[in-house]
Amino acid sequence: MLRTVLGIVAGVLLAFAVLMGLEMAGHAAMPPPAGLDPADPEDLKQMVASASLAAKAWVVFAWFAAALAGGWLARRLSRKDWAGWVIVGLIVLGGVANILMIPHPLWMQIAAVAAPLLGGWIVTRLPASGPARVS
Repeated sequence: MLRTVLGIVAGVLLAFAVLMGLEMAGHAAMPPPAGLDPADPEDLKQMVASASLAAKAWVVFAWFAAALAGGWLARRLSRKDWAGWVIVGLIVLGGVANILMIPHPLWMQIAAVAAPLLGGWIVTRLPASGPARVS
């Protein structure tokens, strides 16, 4: 049980790190318009509306990559197939919360669910344990 809990916690931490790292890299490569405050909800709506297609696609990729990396780690450490889906579920919830708070185009609303689910599906196809050891 402890292995499962620690695996899920580690998966959440990795997913968060991947998501934040990719989002920060995206903002550095494709900065939002100057003079807008991301802490202001109205400015945030304007930032999303004016973001390029590449910037929006990068966010979707971040959702996918976070679910893939965090789900893989949770599944690997816990040795439970379902542990990866816990991480995927959390990424989906975060994406849906984001979509509900900030208007996004329809394709991003769909991708907020689809991208993490695709990452989770790929995780289930990856080996859950490491390479075989020769004694």
